[in-house]
Amino acid sequence: MKLNTSARRPLFLSLIVSLALLLGQCQPVPKPFASSHKGDFSAIQIGPRAGMIIQSIEGMPDEAFTQDMAQYMAKALGRRDITASTGKGHRRSHRLQGDVTLSPAGQLRLTWHLASAEKTEILTATVVEKIDPAKWRQGDKVLFQRLSEASADAIDQELRRMERGQGRRIAYAAVTLGPIDGVPGRGGDDLVQAMSAALSKAGVPLADVPRDDGFILLGSLHVTPVAAGPDTGVRRIEITWHLIRPDGREFGKISQANNVPAVQLSNNWPALAQAIARAGAPGVRDLLRRDTGG
Repeated sequence: MKLNTSARRPLFLSLIVSLALLLGQCQPVPKPFASSHKGDFSAIQIGPRAGMIIQSIEGMPDEAFTQDMAQYMAKALGRRDITASTGKGHRRSHRLQGDVTLSPAGQLRLTWHLASAEKTEILTATVVEKIDPAKWRQGDKVLFQRLSEASADAIDQELRRMERGQGRRIAYAAVTLGPIDGVPGRGGDDLVQAMSAALSKAGVPLADVPRDDGFILLGSLHVTPVAAGPDTGVRRIEITWHLIRPDGREFGKISQANNVPAVQLSNNWPALAQAIARAGAPGVRDLLRRDTGG
């Protein structure tokens, strides 16, 4: 697709996604309002993300604080696509229990144990933080919320490892945005910020530091004159995004290319960065959809 070279019109970049994995088999389309199924559902296993009940948290300074912490945990888990509740739940739901220890120096250790409906422990996640013991005894809400967020992150990461081991992906792997080479001037900062915002809007989870079960997104940009001879005032920009695993293996790449007025490269990088990010972020998300682990 050719780009209208008017600087006032929005920039659209073509997108080519190079997949490193084959698409899975298409699943049949659900039929709404179909007849009720008749059969035995007793053997169906509900996944941890579909049903988690927060049962107890040992070591809290007060029973009322225990309820507060459980509520914070349920909300924090929900923000990570984990259905969690403090209620009775379903008989096939998984059970989450916490255990807290606090040293005299303020070193708090919060360990979570997740068990299946058959009471088989399937994972353990631990959070260790230095805290103010006085705030802990007072039931400081900000402290409880921070501990809940850290705990939910730890549980989510352990679940991701399990999902990868089972050859499936229920939630997207977290992406850490790395350096973007070849961007002139301060445009690199604009592009990093724009891509981070676009990825988040597309539903891609971001991580400040690379995770062992996540990805790193690296970018490289090249600018060349459109044609030899007299300067036409138009430049061709080519951007390649590489989605790689922390061990360096490339999972896939996304290529963007188009012609832009040269003035945009020097005077209008924020707008250009927004256009690049809006076109590129969905491609990153589509690649992540094909990640089954490994």
